[in-house]
Amino acid sequence: MVKSSAKRGSRIMTDVLIICGGTGGHLSPGIALSEELKSRGFSSKLCISQKSIDTEIAKKYEHIDFERFSGKGFSGGLLGRLQFFQQLVCSLPKIFKMIQNEKPKVMMLFGGYLSVGFGLLGILLKVKIVLHEANGRVGKAVRLLQRFAYRVYLPKSVMHKEIKKSKVCHAGYPLRKEMVAMEKDEARKQLGLECEGSLLVIIGGSQGAQALNKWVIDHFEQLIEEGISIYCISGLKNDLHSYDVSTNSRGEQVTIKMVPFSDNMAAVLSAGDLVVSRAGAGAIAEITRCEVPSILIPYPYAADNHQFFNAKIHENLGGGILLDETHIEKLYQEVKVLISNQSLLEQISLNLINLNAVDVSKEIVDDLETAIRQKEYGS
Repeated sequence: MVKSSAKRGSRIMTDVLIICGGTGGHLSPGIALSEELKSRGFSSKLCISQKSIDTEIAKKYEHIDFERFSGKGFSGGLLGRLQFFQQLVCSLPKIFKMIQNEKPKVMMLFGGYLSVGFGLLGILLKVKIVLHEANGRVGKAVRLLQRFAYRVYLPKSVMHKEIKKSKVCHAGYPLRKEMVAMEKDEARKQLGLECEGSLLVIIGGSQGAQALNKWVIDHFEQLIEEGISIYCISGLKNDLHSYDVSTNSRGEQVTIKMVPFSDNMAAVLSAGDLVVSRAGAGAIAEITRCEVPSILIPYPYAADNHQFFNAKIHENLGGGILLDETHIEKLYQEVKVLISNQSLLEQISLNLINLNAVDVSKEIVDDLETAIRQKEYGS
């Protein structure tokens, strides 16, 4: 094993500078990778956004070194794209100083708008760059930077004609160490849930999903009557709080709980009999790890429609069901039928067990050691 001992002048170099953040889906794998690196004696630093979701997640990891950077996604029409370039230009001096100070042996970019500035200056300063794409379709930042990358990590089912096969290493989505399946009763206890029957978990991604929140509000009386409790993560920007315990006409106790955010997703997912979720790569990886059946509703405005491709791949592997948001009126019937079909739920859970066999963080760091060694010994 290579330890973090290489020096340039009197300064210890950072082994891996990790560029992530902007969404929970980008930040969480960066944290997972940092923890795996630390367990092997390597140093790392995480560069994240100034968004509230990054701040909330980072609070839990005081042992990790974070640095925040401003930025904006490449979206929102002409004005939004002009703002992206303005933020990019303004962030370059701070990025340049960071790279010069840390002198990383490897720079790991998880896509998103933060990757663009770091990638361009990394190329200029001749830093070894590796890219990670978790989605079923390769994103803009990865497509832009791939020709200069030492390695590109892609899901096993994904390939891009512009990326040289010799650069590709197939690897999935790194998950934080605490993301492990739990016993259902213990998970519900940790969440403070009092429900006797089935529990439907609803997750709109790190930013929440107004369409899913509205669906809960519109259908909670029907769900109560069916004896289906709900735990809904509404999203920080929506700030919806509620906690109600009701009894239906059959005397069944049913809970409806909405929270803006949870830092205990292992318990949230493990508590559920069925999950309704957006189809970000991180959400799907966590659903798979907790082995819970799901109905995936892709965010229709996701870049390159990548959530649709994520959900389609997951459905093809037998891990869940894809439902387009344009047909959200069918969601209640889908939930009602699936959550009461115990044999189908068990079959989906078995499929998820088969998909859940690989430690992705370990796979990636095993591969990264080669790049770190090469820099350590000056090659």
